[in-house]
Amino acid sequence: MMLDRSTRSTGRPRTGVARLRTVLAFGTALATMALVTAPFASAQSDSPDDEVVLRVGVTANLDHDNVWAITAGSDWIVATLQYDMLLRFGSEDLAPEPSLATGCEPNEDHTQWTCTLREGLTWSDGSPLTSRDVAFTYRFVIDHDISQYRSYFEKGTTFETPDDTTLIWNSPEPTFAPDMPPYVYIVPEAVWSEHVGKDRKEIRAVPNTPTIASGPFTLTSHDEGQGWTMEKNPHYWGEEPAVDRIEFTLYSNQEAMIQALRNGEIDFADGIEPALIDSVSGLDDVEVHQVVSDWWLNFAFNFGGQSAQADPLPALKERSVREAIVMAIDKQAIADKAYSGTAMPGDTVIRPASSYWHLDIPADEEIRYDPEGAKSLLEQGGYVDGDGDGVREDPSTGEPLEMVVPASTDTTGAVEAGELIVGFLAEIGIRVDLRPVTDAKMNDYWGAGNFDAYIWYWSGDPDPDYQLWIFTSDQCGNWSDGCFADAGYDDLYEQQRTTFDRDERREIVFEAQRRLYEQIPGIVLAYPGWLQAYRSDRFEGWTPAPGEQGYLLPGYNYESAITVRPVAGAVTAQAASSEGGVPAWVWIAVAVVLVAVGIAIARRNRRRELEEA
Repeated sequence: MMLDRSTRSTGRPRTGVARLRTVLAFGTALATMALVTAPFASAQSDSPDDEVVLRVGVTANLDHDNVWAITAGSDWIVATLQYDMLLRFGSEDLAPEPSLATGCEPNEDHTQWTCTLREGLTWSDGSPLTSRDVAFTYRFVIDHDISQYRSYFEKGTTFETPDDTTLIWNSPEPTFAPDMPPYVYIVPEAVWSEHVGKDRKEIRAVPNTPTIASGPFTLTSHDEGQGWTMEKNPHYWGEEPAVDRIEFTLYSNQEAMIQALRNGEIDFADGIEPALIDSVSGLDDVEVHQVVSDWWLNFAFNFGGQSAQADPLPALKERSVREAIVMAIDKQAIADKAYSGTAMPGDTVIRPASSYWHLDIPADEEIRYDPEGAKSLLEQGGYVDGDGDGVREDPSTGEPLEMVVPASTDTTGAVEAGELIVGFLAEIGIRVDLRPVTDAKMNDYWGAGNFDAYIWYWSGDPDPDYQLWIFTSDQCGNWSDGCFADAGYDDLYEQQRTTFDRDERREIVFEAQRRLYEQIPGIVLAYPGWLQAYRSDRFEGWTPAPGEQGYLLPGYNYESAITVRPVAGAVTAQAASSEGGVPAWVWIAVAVVLVAVGIAIARRNRRRELEEA
């Protein structure tokens, strides 16, 4: 129901009578609530048949419940909990493991793969899940050019489903995509077939709560701006989770989320800001977990082309200007100050968590922090401060070097890094208009292209193909940050995706990373860790991925949601909040006081009215 905010009160109540009635009603309600809720809360916590509820605090909103629209943070957590892939990423090292399919086998030249699905798979509504659902999902991605997932399929890829448990993947070129595995969530044909042929905007707008899915949990409710709930899937094909329901609560600030964890109102806090970690470290019943960096903070330049609104600063097309900006930014200061020392300065676009594929640029080959050198580089290009206002002008246009830079408030450290960058670039004569906004608004900036650079994040797949693909020329208007285009880089991307010797491919991947580092489509500012904390007196049995320093909540798979279980004899968050709440007698006393105060106010105001009459 939508409230009509245009209505307004047309009358002004008489002071004494109105206030007295309001306070009396409020006091009576409080007393009644106290008497009713106290025994009810106690009964809930004592019941042996209580559901096991895991309460999770987050500060990143669920922007999209639609698997075709997901872009950031909480969207991916929810999708991972409820949708399976054909194969999944293993918890130890993210290598492919069985999921809906038990495995995929290639022919001799890797142009055809045969994948075998498990017997008896069903969706959460009890309907059969077959190879046709997998083929439908992949064709839906290809036919509608769904940018998050399109890179896994060569042009001309087709699929055959000779029976319910067999998928044959045919590629016009040799491919290793089926065994990467493809990071594509499988959806039910029965739900999405009616949307075939619609444009991507229409598809992204389709509401999808409650969800029909195959994973251990499904999204059953979403209260915009408040949180969402996921219930255990009764038809899940794998091991039954110990948790019956996961309740996500959205907090508007980190301090509130951390206080809720300390108070026992939630069991898990995700994405804690490094500056606040001391507030939970050292507590007997709270365990802090630092995830190895599998994402990077991104300062992406805009080259134009996303839409008719795209009008970025022309000077940014000059590599020398971009290099000067790199030289002016102290990445170590960002790691130390924006992340309280829990991050490393960044360099290349494949994050350290993908250790086999990550290229670490040698120190003597890095573009070093050098503000004076940055000033000289700009001056050599004719960018000088002609009017003495502290901002350089473009010699071609005469316009000042002023940059509009949105920064994601939902990305840990992004705004803090932006505030530092404002100062760094001011030192070399570039003014920055920093605009902290939510991820939803970041998507608007991204789609319209009405920015000069933005500060957001990238993560990527365990395999490097996806992260490299987003920088290719044909991703302008799709998944590219700002329509960067470089033919030499495009060639390297194509080479790595068709090289089947792993070590040879690695060298090409290294070369592609180096070319991006040198061409500067953006700046890898930092490799932050990710901080999580949980109530160790409530839950145990977490399965991090990848490895011991991996995510406890779903990141790459949902195994942790299967293995986590209540500590024997633990008090639930619901019961603890009931036990730790204000006793009923206190509420009654408060109500009595409020009534007395209300009567006094009414009498005083009535006396004033009589005196003024």
